[in-house]
Amino acid sequence: MATPEDVRRARLEADYEEMKSIRGTAISWQAYGTPPHEYIVTFNIRSYINTSLTRDEHRIRIILSPSHPFEKPVVMMHEMVPIFHPHVWPDGKVCIGGWDYREGLGSFVVKMARLFQYDPDLVDPYSIANYNAADWYYANPTLFPSDRQILPVPGREPAPQTFQVKKVSDTPAAGAASPQPPQPPPPPRRTFLIRK
Repeated sequence: MATPEDVRRARLEADYEEMKSIRGTAISWQAYGTPPHEYIVTFNIRSYINTSLTRDEHRIRIILSPSHPFEKPVVMMHEMVPIFHPHVWPDGKVCIGGWDYREGLGSFVVKMARLFQYDPDLVDPYSIANYNAADWYYANPTLFPSDRQILPVPGREPAPQTFQVKKVSDTPAAGAASPQPPQPPPPPRRTFLIRK
């Protein structure tokens, strides 16, 4: 029969695998421990740090307790001024609300990214950590969400990278002989899929 430590280890390993699927331009991270039980997550998301100033990069620290997954993670801003958000205390600790132990860590981190976008579906008027930020949030609904980029879907393979091929100009260098006659328009650009 599996011990609580066996359950925790299996879950930490599964969380680490799910975290790999959300790494990209909006979310990056570093993991600590074997298997990882602490993460520093960077969001490249526009969020407010006060009522008139935004920042495009934010770091949080996530600590998974010895009782993980049955105890909620601790989430706090990491070495940065906290965002000005109804669910972030002025000291930088993030109020995560309810915790469902069945939710994988990748899904949880994407939910935190949505919180940093001020997704209206994640602002709970009955669980406020910063009342000044809540008053400002409810008085300025047209500002939100503060960032509309599409976030990754946990468990899904990252989108393939594409690139475009451009033809290098045949224009002669300075001081070269006579100019060339006009060229027909170039063919349409093609997009190529890079397979890994």
